[in-house]
Amino acid sequence: MNAKTALLLVALSLTGCGQKPGSPPSPESTSVATIPGHETLPAGAAASGASLYELELALTDQDGRRIGLDHFAGQPVIVSMFHGSCPYACPMLISDIKRVMAALDPETRRATRVLLVSFDPERDTPAALDELAKRHELDERAWRLTRASSEDVRQLAAVLGIRYRKLENGAFNHSTVLTVLSPDGVARFRQDGLGDPPEATARAVKAALERDGRPRLGLLDR
Repeated sequence: MNAKTALLLVALSLTGCGQKPGSPPSPESTSVATIPGHETLPAGAAASGASLYELELALTDQDGRRIGLDHFAGQPVIVSMFHGSCPYACPMLISDIKRVMAALDPETRRATRVLLVSFDPERDTPAALDELAKRHELDERAWRLTRASSEDVRQLAAVLGIRYRKLENGAFNHSTVLTVLSPDGVARFRQDGLGDPPEATARAVKAALERDGRPRLGLLDR
C-alpha cells in the first residue's frame, strides 16, 4: 500500500459523506439484508475529505483501455463496485444507477460519468464487461465497467467503505453502495443499499457539479 492510499485510509475515522440518517451498522454484524443467493454485507466507513484521484490504481475498461481514476477528473462520477456474474444484487445496483441518471436534468446527465469496478478480475475480462454493458443497454459514453488487480480492488473498496467476501463457489457477498464524487474526486454523498428512490442521489450529483465547477471535455467525448 502506497503512502497516498495510507493517508486516505486514515480518513476512515473521520466523518462520513452524506450517509443516510441512523446509526451505522456494527462492524461485528454479518449482513443487513438477504437477497436470494446473495448476502449483503454492511457497508463500512468511507474516507472523507480526500480526493480518490490520489489513489494510483490501474483500471482496464470494457474497451480494453487502461485508465486511472483521475481519468474522470473534472466531471461528477457515480462510483460503485460489483461483479459481472452476480445474479441479483448487481443487476439491481445497475438499475438503481440507471434510475439516478434518468432523474438528472439533461445538462447534468451529459456531464456525469458512472464507474463500476469489479471484485472479480479473473472472470470480468474486458470482453465480459463489454457484453455486460450491452446486455444492460448502458450508454458507453457515460458508463465505464472496469477491472483491476486484486490489490487495487482491496484499496478502492477500503476507501469507499465497501466490504466484500469471496465464497468457495467463486461468488461474492458484498456491500451495495453508490458514492457520488465531485469533479475533483471527493466523495460528496453515499447511498447504502438497494431500491432507494433516485431523487436524493440525483440531487447530490447536481450539487457536486454546481459546487465544484463545470465539467471538462472527457476522453469519451472526443
